[in-house]
Amino acid sequence: MWADVVVVGGGCVGASAAFYLVRKRAGRVLLVERDRVAGGPTARTVGIVRLHYSHEPLVELARRSLDRFANFQELTGRTADFTRAGFLLLAPAEELEALATNVGLQRRLGVRAEVLKPEEVARLDPRMDLEGVAAAAYEPDAGYADGYATATGFAAAARESGVEVWEGVEAQSLEVSGGRVTGVHTTRGPVACPRVLVAAGVWSAVLLRPLGVDLPVVASREQVVQLAPPARWGRLELILEDLALGFYARPETGGTVFTGVLEEEPEEVVDPDRFNPGVDWAFVERLGRLWGKRYPTAADAQWRGGYASIYDVTPDWQPALGPVEGVEGMFVAAGFSGHGFKLSPALGEELARWLCGEEPTVPLQAFSLSRFREGKLLRGRHGRGLLG
Repeated sequence: MWADVVVVGGGCVGASAAFYLVRKRAGRVLLVERDRVAGGPTARTVGIVRLHYSHEPLVELARRSLDRFANFQELTGRTADFTRAGFLLLAPAEELEALATNVGLQRRLGVRAEVLKPEEVARLDPRMDLEGVAAAAYEPDAGYADGYATATGFAAAARESGVEVWEGVEAQSLEVSGGRVTGVHTTRGPVACPRVLVAAGVWSAVLLRPLGVDLPVVASREQVVQLAPPARWGRLELILEDLALGFYARPETGGTVFTGVLEEEPEEVVDPDRFNPGVDWAFVERLGRLWGKRYPTAADAQWRGGYASIYDVTPDWQPALGPVEGVEGMFVAAGFSGHGFKLSPALGEELARWLCGEEPTVPLQAFSLSRFREGKLLRGRHGRGLLG
């Protein structure tokens, strides 16, 4: 078989890229996914769509992506189950400078964001105990969406436009000759092609390694706990990320919340093909205590379940994007460290531009894979890499 472009990985980024490649008339596009579309970490994303970042390209990608989540039905004919809730980032005194600088960057790029004093935060949600909070960043337009619906929506719309989608087919190796891509060998047979996008999460490193390309990622097991506050308390109405206590929470159906930790280091490095997809009871208890400190009137929230997924974490918690040096026609989009879903609608279009020989309209060159070899790591202004 022959294709103009092969996209390896049917998560949110790969499916978005395939969708935009066919819109750019990139020729015959093939999407290869070893499981099913959205069958990996994408389906287990907590789905927060916020715009608070330290790097201008990420803010711009998040800004464009937010608009596409909100208009996903018009874009693809499907739903991403996007809910606008507002995003609140609570910060202790030592994070105030970073908070204000990031909000200033957002506002310069057209994002509705502001810095709130504790008394203003209290008016947003008077049920909070604001001990340790010096200020907060607030984005009224932020929200959350469904990872499975987003990826399958992009893939279905791409398929309708002519993209061939192979599910249950593994890309076993990348074929290179004379310094350029010549094809992909899959469990369904060889595919000759001049361009490949490797967007397979942590498994991208396995594909690239035989070519002498080092993608420094580890699989970090990240747990999510579902809590049910008492009925008398009401429901959480906004998305909360709490730098003072180190946890996040977002509303979920039935008046419940999804909650997890905000940490600089991977929670637990695991084999991505063999890890515990459930939650540890000690982790549930830890999240219950953090939740109860911030919302003491809901400290008796009940555990309703949870799950664990994996992040493909790089040394600086930022993705590797763009052409692979020394291999013409080879591109990578991996190592998102928990950021991939919220950036994917706009990032897919930028990757499609790059694969079609155009310059991206968002300056993504700083996220090149070569930065790890050159020691040019990208650090966010906040102390926690997960925030970007």
